[in-house]
Amino acid sequence: MRKLLVAVLGVALLGGAAAAQMAAPQLVDAPAAGAQAPGTVVGPLEMYFIDTEGGQSVLLVSPAIGPYGTRDTFLIDPGNLNPPGRDAERIIAALKDAGVPERIDYMIVSHYHGDHVGGAAALADKVTIRRVYDPGAVTPELNANREAGFMSYLPVRNILPVSIPKPGQKIPVQGLDVTVVSVAGDLLKTPLNGVRRGANAQCNNPMRQIQDNTPNNAESIGVVVEFGKFRYLDLADLTWNQEIELVCPNNLLGEVQLYRTTRHGTQWSGSPALVHSTKPRVAVMNNNPTKGGVALTFKTLKSSPGLEDVWQLHWSDNPGAMNSAENMVANFTKDDPGHFIKVTARNDGSMTVKNGRNGFTKEYPVGGRTPVVTSSK
Repeated sequence: MRKLLVAVLGVALLGGAAAAQMAAPQLVDAPAAGAQAPGTVVGPLEMYFIDTEGGQSVLLVSPAIGPYGTRDTFLIDPGNLNPPGRDAERIIAALKDAGVPERIDYMIVSHYHGDHVGGAAALADKVTIRRVYDPGAVTPELNANREAGFMSYLPVRNILPVSIPKPGQKIPVQGLDVTVVSVAGDLLKTPLNGVRRGANAQCNNPMRQIQDNTPNNAESIGVVVEFGKFRYLDLADLTWNQEIELVCPNNLLGEVQLYRTTRHGTQWSGSPALVHSTKPRVAVMNNNPTKGGVALTFKTLKSSPGLEDVWQLHWSDNPGAMNSAENMVANFTKDDPGHFIKVTARNDGSMTVKNGRNGFTKEYPVGGRTPVVTSSK
């Protein structure tokens, strides 16, 4: 399939007011006197699932000190293009809640649909972004709505340090082991460290799909994030059939504690083979009232071995949706102010999940499959 190089397109777009606004280099402060040594672990891993109204943005604040004397920040996608600046403000609000500087040390642009890349320009206008990882070339889909966000990203891409990773490559977030498992249509071929290769019982003739015509989803950068015994899986909008390739005939990913539902919890991703092989303890769904949160996704999740809870960024109005209890839903309509879901993960594999709307909190302790309610407002 024909691809266009983003660098070529970016040169064409740079100019006029946009170039004048974005051309100035962004400076990063030098380390403060008395700062702790890089790599020093100072707390848990904090994760913010930011409501982008059916887009994608997850902020991870590392447990360890980075090279600038504060904890590293790692953003998986900057959210939607419209309304302009909304998702950038929500990301900044999460940074403030975590008590870290308004800076993104590492950012993944998982693929070039507007609900994932569209917020990049607004964010870059407000905070320093040190390093970006994206899939490289773009697959034109000839859909103006989907591609508008990508076009807004190009001027930003041309002034930021950008890397195109490979499956198996590490993203060097201090205190975390972040491994790329998919990028630009290429998938991990060997098991992750510590994962034993062996026949997977979930791969007995797994159901496959004819995919919809959105090829950029297949380019998604997916990662596994590890902090000690805690493991998190995020495959962005990777396709159903590609998910199967990552776990069949051998499960290359292993099991995880936390899983963000692939492609917002729509019917095009979240294959039972993937979900039931990785056996997440908790899932977070980045849906909106009508996008994602379909009956098939709920059925797959709730039948997954060991899954305890599904937390939702939005209540789903879709037919047959098996919504979680209201305390586990952060927002109910598109008019809600964009409450986040926060996960605090520890290196023993335990975690705490908090609803930013009402403060409802659950503990998921080590060795137990029965979460403990610690607060409810």
